[in-house]
Amino acid sequence: MSIKISVVEKKLVETVNQYNLDEYYINESYGSIERFNQIVNGETLKNNEKPLTDFLSEIRPNNILHLQPKGINTNVEIKYGY
Repeated sequence: MSIKISVVEKKLVETVNQYNLDEYYINESYGSIERFNQIVNGETLKNNEKPLTDFLSEIRPNNILHLQPKGINTNVEIKYGY
């Protein structure tokens, strides 16, 4: 089984790295899929756990997308709509 995760980095150009992570590799690094999900959702790391950025830097993403960020113009006026 693999888990797909997308990491978005927003700068001048939005970069989306998409990874297919193997369940075995997650279990080796974090003990379980449940613990991995807790870390992804922002729970603090325990003493021997690797930060998520370090974990992902060892894995090559299967897809890298470079997109222009979509800014919202604050001077938007809606004349009519339906």
